[in-house]
Amino acid sequence: MSDSPKLRFNCFLLREGLPSHQKALRAQYRTTGSSAMTELTPAAGAPEGCVAFFATKRDGIPPWSRSLTPVFPALGDVKSVSHRLVIFLPVGDRVFAVCFGYGSSSLEWSWIEPNFGLRFASRAYNTFALNEIRSRRIDPSARTQSVQIPNRTAIRDFDMELEGEFVRRVVGELDDGFEADDLGAVVATDSVAFKTETDLHEVRRVLKHMLDTVNDNEAQESLRFIDSLEPLRSNADVTGELEKLLVQNLFGLRATQQSTPTDEDVASLDPLILSFAPPDDLTIENVHSIRVKRGDEVGILHEMRIESLLEALSGFRGRFGRAALKDIKVMAIDSEGNPASQSTPLKNWLIFEAASEEKRYLLTLGKWFALAESYARQLDEDLSAIEDVTATLNLRDWIKSEEDEEDEETQGEGGYNKRAIDNRNDLVCLDKKTLTSVGNQIEACDLFHEDGYLIHVKKYTDSQTLSHLFSQGYVAAITLTEDIDYRQSFIEKVVSLSPAMESAAHSSPTKVTYAIAVGGNRPIPMSLPTFSKVNLRGFVQKLRRMQVSPSVARIQMR
Repeated sequence: MSDSPKLRFNCFLLREGLPSHQKALRAQYRTTGSSAMTELTPAAGAPEGCVAFFATKRDGIPPWSRSLTPVFPALGDVKSVSHRLVIFLPVGDRVFAVCFGYGSSSLEWSWIEPNFGLRFASRAYNTFALNEIRSRRIDPSARTQSVQIPNRTAIRDFDMELEGEFVRRVVGELDDGFEADDLGAVVATDSVAFKTETDLHEVRRVLKHMLDTVNDNEAQESLRFIDSLEPLRSNADVTGELEKLLVQNLFGLRATQQSTPTDEDVASLDPLILSFAPPDDLTIENVHSIRVKRGDEVGILHEMRIESLLEALSGFRGRFGRAALKDIKVMAIDSEGNPASQSTPLKNWLIFEAASEEKRYLLTLGKWFALAESYARQLDEDLSAIEDVTATLNLRDWIKSEEDEEDEETQGEGGYNKRAIDNRNDLVCLDKKTLTSVGNQIEACDLFHEDGYLIHVKKYTDSQTLSHLFSQGYVAAITLTEDIDYRQSFIEKVVSLSPAMESAAHSSPTKVTYAIAVGGNRPIPMSLPTFSKVNLRGFVQKLRRMQVSPSVARIQMR
């Protein structure tokens, strides 16, 4: 047994095809760079092929030292010192970068294999012994979840829905089937961090076992979505084509001709989401406004909405190409006019999703992903099993011209639902007719059909709207099932509108229908954004467990 102390350090898997260790370092840290790191000569007995690069730097006087020196003069001599060490360690036919200090910030990220740590976690974690999960929803809400539970616990106790989420970090213990000495809590991000002896032979053995686990095993069911987001390289051809498509959708007629995708498969993708959302490290309550800047041109946003961004950019001169996604910088400003965030590329503030029947791509936090075809195929198969009652219900078209701007009664969802029952004896409108359950006002449905369909209606605008729709249908069904007084109030309301529907009301809830209004030829639910599809599947499963039959209906919008 080695006498080396146990430490926790980050290990990054490098992509295949690395021409030299120097290429895995950022340009400034290579031999010819401005902050060149020194290559260390390993001693005899070091693992064959390992190479280390080291640097130390005096970073000057810390701000706190400068401000407190008048009070404590001895602080005037304080200097910050940073160290960075990167050990390139061959493991089988791959290479890992083992980092200490600030070593990880020295790496050239285009040579890092993204998601390796998370892919390992999805295969090897004990899902009953987790400590932390951080994720970001890939939809316009861009909700970030971060839950920590000091005492190891089951994944279900985190009460987090991970499907449809970009999981950023998972901390937990390994399953008993993973043969290694106690590694402590393993931290999984792009890298994997674990506690072991600093004996590099032992580190290599553990990393080899981790690499084999990723290559030879399938992800666990509860963590499989982690493995379904396939990161794209920033310099890959498809990434460039996707960014051209993004520029077209973001800037419209002001996009340069060079921003037209030349790949037919990318050009034919249907954009599903384009949204403006802050990075994860921004505390929103400190934000007074958002500044966008290109050169000497500046625009100000007072709302984190894509419409506000487009309005701010409308004042910028000229046209926009792919480079604008990087050249336009975005910064949050606090109420005193000071920076509340770093100035980062516009791409890092955008959520984008585009899809075809064969492919689906997503952008979040500046990273591009392809949704694994096997996962997308299974998701579509599950959704195709949902009953489509469009022809059965024969709901009228949603005609925009019928929405008189001067008359609130005719506008939006409420106006549509009132018109939907015109000349219909088989439908009643319950929209806006809330009933009370334990102090809460809950709509049983928007429209009720004589055959017992509880119809919930929404015009598709974004996945947030659909999330509300899917939840609404489930909450109403479970309330009708569990709250006797609420159920009786529902029956009385239906009977007051149509005595002939008393029997159908008494038997409810047996059928819940999600009626979604969309334009053109867009199919429902297959054309929905990824998170909406995942969300729909989840609520459908919940309804079925209640012995309630879920269904969808398409409303034509024109």
